[in-house]
Amino acid sequence: MKFLFVFLSLIFLLPLTAVAQTVQKIEIQGQKKIEQDAIRARIKTKTGENLDAAKIHEDIVSLFDTGFFYDIKVEKFPVSGGVRLVYTVEEKPSMVEINFKGNDEIDDDELRETSGLKSYEIYDVAKVKEAVEKIEKLYQDKGYFLARVTYSTTPAEGGVNLNFNVVENDKVKVRRISFIGNSKISSQRIKSIMVTQEGSFFSFLSGAGSYKQDAFDRDVQMINYLYYNEGFVQVKVDRPQVYVTPDKKSIYISIRIEEGEQFNVGRVDFSGDLLFSEAELFDTTEIEDEKVFKYEVLQKDLSALQAKYGDLGYAYANIIPRTRVREADREMDITFEIDKGNKVYINKINMVGNTKTRDKVIRRELMVMEGELYNETRKRESFDNVKRLGYFEEVNFNTKTPRGRNDLMDIDIVVKERNTGTIQAGAGYSSFYGFVINGQVNQINFLGRGQTLGASIDYSKRQSLFRFSFTEPYLWDTEWSAGADLFQNQRELIDYREDKKGVAVRLGHPLAPYLRGYVRYKLEKTKLTLDEENSDPDLYPVDTANGTNSSATFTLEYDKRDDRFSPSKGLYASTSIEYAGIGGSLDYTKGLSNVRYFKKVFWDVVWRNNLSYGFISSNNANKPVPFNELFLLGGANSLRGFEWFTVGRRKFSSTIENQLINAGVPAAEAHNRAYRPYGGTQQFFYNLEFQFPLIREAGIQGVTFYDIGNANDSLVLSDFRQDVGFGFRWFSPIGPLRFEWGFPLQRKAEYDESSVNFEFAIGSPF
Repeated sequence: MKFLFVFLSLIFLLPLTAVAQTVQKIEIQGQKKIEQDAIRARIKTKTGENLDAAKIHEDIVSLFDTGFFYDIKVEKFPVSGGVRLVYTVEEKPSMVEINFKGNDEIDDDELRETSGLKSYEIYDVAKVKEAVEKIEKLYQDKGYFLARVTYSTTPAEGGVNLNFNVVENDKVKVRRISFIGNSKISSQRIKSIMVTQEGSFFSFLSGAGSYKQDAFDRDVQMINYLYYNEGFVQVKVDRPQVYVTPDKKSIYISIRIEEGEQFNVGRVDFSGDLLFSEAELFDTTEIEDEKVFKYEVLQKDLSALQAKYGDLGYAYANIIPRTRVREADREMDITFEIDKGNKVYINKINMVGNTKTRDKVIRRELMVMEGELYNETRKRESFDNVKRLGYFEEVNFNTKTPRGRNDLMDIDIVVKERNTGTIQAGAGYSSFYGFVINGQVNQINFLGRGQTLGASIDYSKRQSLFRFSFTEPYLWDTEWSAGADLFQNQRELIDYREDKKGVAVRLGHPLAPYLRGYVRYKLEKTKLTLDEENSDPDLYPVDTANGTNSSATFTLEYDKRDDRFSPSKGLYASTSIEYAGIGGSLDYTKGLSNVRYFKKVFWDVVWRNNLSYGFISSNNANKPVPFNELFLLGGANSLRGFEWFTVGRRKFSSTIENQLINAGVPAAEAHNRAYRPYGGTQQFFYNLEFQFPLIREAGIQGVTFYDIGNANDSLVLSDFRQDVGFGFRWFSPIGPLRFEWGFPLQRKAEYDESSVNFEFAIGSPF
């Protein structure tokens, strides 16, 4: 308002006469950093035109809108044939330096980035105040709820120095969250759905105990939702009372709740545009099968009805659940009122925000097409497909109707790209492999084409694995996927060393929803080396296993898990058959089948199941199966109560027995140790787990498990080995770290089996 008054006063003070005057010349004065041309571009008044007070008024408004000037003055001077106009401007100073004082917990660079201000920008009070709010918000997010920020300026050559003064105060911790009036739902359960958590020993890892106003506002909504979902539709959650201790280090929160009565589901009905029979509508919904009214089930039913009408092209079907509370019966009647609206066709599908990813990479995941009748289910599947790519942090399908065309819909697929390249390095220790170093370089959206490029290395005293892979998910814009792998794997077992290197190419194609088929060709060279002092060449005839493996593998894979990284529900199944003998020296057939099932049984406890079967047979009756391809169990990925590759068919070696006796091992012990794990032509094992949050804020899960299985030429249930155990998993930046203790049941002392087996591993067991 101050500036507005200044320039309006200047305009009205211009001594204009009734006689039209011509603008002969326009001059700019007072500018130092802003180019004259940039100022003239904002001025509408031109030479040769009649002097116009309204236009000069517009000029001043336009110049002030740039935000570059404190003051603007316009003067006129008579000249031959008219007047000369002089625009005198007073520029705002530049911010030469941006300084921070008092910030011990957050460094200058992070504060500067958060502020959004840069040196040598024009000093703008509004932007500086906005920066203060951003910095204070940053401190709040880090737990410094009482941090305060002020600013000042000091003169500097060429402008001013902007100084932020930060008073951080101590980090405020939520010490206790108390609920008053809750008798039907426990305090612990309410806390479990809140973002705001009480501080604990592991707060330094997770940030628990921090008080953030935005998160707490969301928590209050979630408390209401929790009660609505348990039938307490008349619940009242009062405004929380927050108490800050005098030392400003702790926060105590009290929340009063009036739970009310629990309501059951009463009568369920449908009205309005009924395009389906009532029986079909009831089959679509689930709320009528519930005893207690559950808000979550009601929302699912609305979504299901929306999809049912949307699949007929009624994109804007309006379904309103009319509810009526019958307090005497403690029941909630529900009537789904349906207005189908008009049929809608898809007009344009636009991609927004994909600066790196090509449009076609997104379009090929879509189940809907321009020009066709709208289909809600296929639109949802399209959304899931795009999100499942993993290239984007956010995916939104925004719909709009072209002006005057209620029968058409435009879809804007708005994405926010994430960094799809990762470099990971890690280290660990395994009881079998010893000290393990691993590293990965992956790019899952190479050149924005949706291709996957990766390289990995695992190195330990017993194994070194190198792998390079490339995958094109849509070969030549078809539904065929193609890929290639280069690999080298060296591992040391008890009696021999195995060295494999090779190359593989693969093709895949979808066969049905969630089902894909693959074919893979592998050319691999195997070289085995015996430990001459401690092994038996008659037991391990390396000449029968060394050579070239030229094989083709056919695979069917079904995947309907909700999350490939850490599933909590869904089914995964695969079966494959490998035929080796396409020109190579090795000749066998190997089959593997695997079924995994996940279900959240209650709260956040996940029931995890893994069933695996495999077989191998020789294609030549005169040539045995390579012994290094036989199945052995034990270790972190099969039977966790036993050491790696120790469960399965054993063979006795008198040569090894004599070697042990000559080395001073007692005869009885040497005899037992001479029964070497050799492997069987079949394997079967089953893993059962219950995984649950152990320390939620630290991302640590607990697990209890049971394993059963065996590997032999013939599988007999009475010979199966079993174990039970427990452990914990930390979902770290380099992947899940597993620490597990397995206890074999009915262990065999003659094989020197330990009563407990500890395993450390990186990656999910299944």
